[in-house]
Amino acid sequence: GSGKTTLVANTFKTQTAKFHCYAWLTVSKTYNIEDLLRVLITELSKSAMEDASQDLSNMSYMHLVAMVANYLQPKRYMIVLDDVWNIYLWTQIHVALPDGAYGSRVMLTTRNEDIASFPFEAGSHVHHVQPLNEKAAWALFSKKAFSGWPNGCCPPELESIAWDLLVKCQGLPLGIAALGALMSTRRLPSDWMKISSTLNWELSNNPTLDVVKSILLLSFNDLSYRLKHCFLYLCIFPEDYVIDSA
Repeated sequence: GSGKTTLVANTFKTQTAKFHCYAWLTVSKTYNIEDLLRVLITELSKSAMEDASQDLSNMSYMHLVAMVANYLQPKRYMIVLDDVWNIYLWTQIHVALPDGAYGSRVMLTTRNEDIASFPFEAGSHVHHVQPLNEKAAWALFSKKAFSGWPNGCCPPELESIAWDLLVKCQGLPLGIAALGALMSTRRLPSDWMKISSTLNWELSNNPTLDVVKSILLLSFNDLSYRLKHCFLYLCIFPEDYVIDSA
């Protein structure tokens, strides 16, 4: 909820033109290294407007590694590994990546401090995403909560409660955006006080939930019966599964 993926995504989008090929891989907790390498080959080829001519479905890990290494050897590439939970992934995929003599870049996002402190290659850099400052946090919250109000501004009667809610978000963009959206449909101070009291109770009585999860739980509980069922149905799918909208 700190904005790691958003920050890297913005960098990725603005820098792709400087590389021969590029790929974005969402890793998550459970992954299959062969499947990741297949996606990597497909994405790299697509970014260079080429076709992955070979059938990848039955290739072994070693064959896929060799294919990636051969493809990348003469190229300047950019690869993002998003949401890494296990450093073993790096040891599995690193062998397929040339040493970056052409100015290639690999970016990795993780919420695990042990992974961030891992001794990667020389020249590696760790960027710790900081919470939003007070001004930026208020701007984001106001954009979500008060877009339907006159001039998009917080009314005086809600300002004190709004700041109290904002402080609970600890500067985390996901929590701020979710809470702001939740409050956007509420106009009465009594409704805002009720949400504030409920959030206080959640944070005090559910120690296993961090602030972002507590806010998301409030948002879920605020959904209609039908939408709750829809969200629960989506839990059937694996994490990061691409759902066909057709």
